[in-house]
Amino acid sequence: MGGFVVSTFPITELGESHRPEQHHLLKVENLHVHYGKICALKNINFEIGCGHCVGLLGQNGAGKSTLLKTLAGLNRKISGTVTWSGKKLEDAKAEIAYLPQKDQMDPTFPLTVRGLVELGRYPHLGPRKKWRAVDSEIVEAAIEALKLEDLVGRRLFQLSGGQLQRVHIARALAQEAHVLLLDEPYSGLDEPSQDFLSELLRDLAQNGRLLLVCHHDLKAVPQLFDTVLMLNRGMVAFGPVDEVYTPEGVAKTFAKREDVSHV
Repeated sequence: MGGFVVSTFPITELGESHRPEQHHLLKVENLHVHYGKICALKNINFEIGCGHCVGLLGQNGAGKSTLLKTLAGLNRKISGTVTWSGKKLEDAKAEIAYLPQKDQMDPTFPLTVRGLVELGRYPHLGPRKKWRAVDSEIVEAAIEALKLEDLVGRRLFQLSGGQLQRVHIARALAQEAHVLLLDEPYSGLDEPSQDFLSELLRDLAQNGRLLLVCHHDLKAVPQLFDTVLMLNRGMVAFGPVDEVYTPEGVAKTFAKREDVSHV
């Protein structure tokens, strides 16, 4: 499996806006997230630009999924600030694509592969939601980039886990997203699908997108990511893999913690 052509995704706007040297910036300052009295994240501070693949590491309940949902604009009751390219999250919805865990997706939802990819265009349709020729062109380009031509008429429940991940990433391409937020995308995939996904994520980052990926296979971290954010409800470490992904950092990240009712 392979041979996708994300690097030649034929949209001028994407090609111009995703050059890594321009570094559109995701900036998180003093972020705290609570669910009722439970502190899910505390005092999160980091910033990073396009052209990186960031691994979010931590034990269950460490705040990885909470962080992705917050960056996707799904957690409204937060303190602190999160900006993308200087804009508030609510003003950058079209530029950020969220891919939840597979068990949070409804495979029986009556959509075809093409229908799901087309959903990526809706943030760009304007108030009248009028479909244009350019929208069809972008959808076709995303389908071709992910080699989904033979699957376009299939329903989502007819897809394998690897195929479904490819469709959701095609939707993100059709959305012209700068930032992709992926929650455990490798979960349940067979080895060929994992290899394909790894190649795809590297290609996306190398061509200027910013990816934040929840991941639990620690052995694969150096091969998959150039940057890591290590969480244990608070930040343990953030930076290049070869600098901060250390045995000491891993030990702190997976150290037993007491549940915190308030911080």
